Amino acid sequence: MLRAGGYVPLDWLLVGLSVLLPLDVWLAVYWAWLPDPMVVVVAMVELSLAALVVRASERELIDWALSLGLALYLGGLMLFYLPLRAFPTSVPGLWVIALLVLSWVCDSCAFFVGRAIGRTPLAPRVSPKKSVEGAIAGLVGVAIAGPLLGLVFGEPPLLMAGYGLTIGVATIVGDLIESLLKRQTGVKDSGILIPGHGGLLDRMDSLLLCAPMAVLYLHSVSA
Repeated sequence: MLRAGGYVPLDWLLVGLSVLLPLDVWLAVYWAWLPDPMVVVVAMVELSLAALVVRASERELIDWALSLGLALYLGGLMLFYLPLRAFPTSVPGLWVIALLVLSWVCDSCAFFVGRAIGRTPLAPRVSPKKSVEGAIAGLVGVAIAGPLLGLVFGEPPLLMAGYGLTIGVATIVGDLIESLLKRQTGVKDSGILIPGHGGLLDRMDSLLLCAPMAVLYLHSVSA
C-alpha cells in the first residue's frame, strides 16, 4: 500500500516491529526476562533513527514515520489480544470469542441493512458506500447479540450489552480507518494474499481496533 502511494517504507522497521510487539507479549508469559513492549518500541525507534542519520535521503524521514506508524497500528493493536484473553471469565477465551462473534454480527448487520436502505453517508470523504443506517443497524445488532451471548455463557447481560456496543463502535471505526489508509495510498485492495477479499488487512481491519477497546472497557467496568 505504501509503495503504491509512492513511498519507500523501511521494511525491517515496519515488519519487524509489527511482529515483535505481539510476539514479545506472548513469549513473556513463558520467559519473564523479556522486555516490556514499550522498551521494544523505544529500541526500534532509536535504532531506526540512527540508521537514518547514516543514510538519510530527502524523503526518508516521511517514509520512516509512516513505517513506524503502521507498525504501531498493526503490531501495537494486535498485542492486546493476549491481555484480553487473560481477563477472568467462566469460559476460557470467552472475551476473544465474543469479540469475534460480535464484530461479525456488526459487520453483517451494517452490510445488509446499509445495502437495503442505506441513504445517509457515514463518512463520505473516507468511504462513500458506508451509511449511517448501516452503522445504526450494526450497533443494534451487537446490543442484542451481546446479552444473548451473556445468557449462553453465564455473564451478566448488561455487561455483555456494553461489551457488544464497545465492539460495535470499534468495528465501525476500525473499518473506516482502513478505508482511510487505502484512500490515502490510492489503492483499491490492501493486498493480494486473499484474492476477492481485498487483502489480508481488509479481513482484520475491524479486529485491530476491537481488542484494545475491549480491554479498556473491561478495565473500566472492573475498576
